[in-house]
Amino acid sequence: MNKDKVFLDSDVILDLLTERKPYFEPSLELFLLIQKKTVLAFTSPVVIANMFYILSRHFNKDKAIRSLTKIKKLVKVLNCGDDEIERALSSDFKDFEDAIQYFTALTHEMDIILTRNVKDYKMAKINVSTPLEYVNTLN
Repeated sequence: MNKDKVFLDSDVILDLLTERKPYFEPSLELFLLIQKKTVLAFTSPVVIANMFYILSRHFNKDKAIRSLTKIKKLVKVLNCGDDEIERALSSDFKDFEDAIQYFTALTHEMDIILTRNVKDYKMAKINVSTPLEYVNTLN
């Protein structure tokens, strides 16, 4: 059986690391599946940079580094380069960051993008879902 290749947006990982209610439980359930290697998880350098900034402010720099180091053991960071940026710049996405995420996921042939901001990916040619919806499809 092929394992889903899931692209994680920053909100999904931040929900786990900051125990943000009511989103913590679905993210925790998702990460348990990732830990068991039931699904393969990926993200982008932009997500890592955003999370470092947010976690440094939410906690402190050292805890942000420790948290991201743990996440990196479970989530592979995909390459994102000139092609993805060019495509994002010429796209109709309202949010440039979302466009970068989308084209990175598309380039690397992800099966699904997991985010709480599904509406931001209306024009996606990849499945887009919330962690809750995704985890429910696996149960």
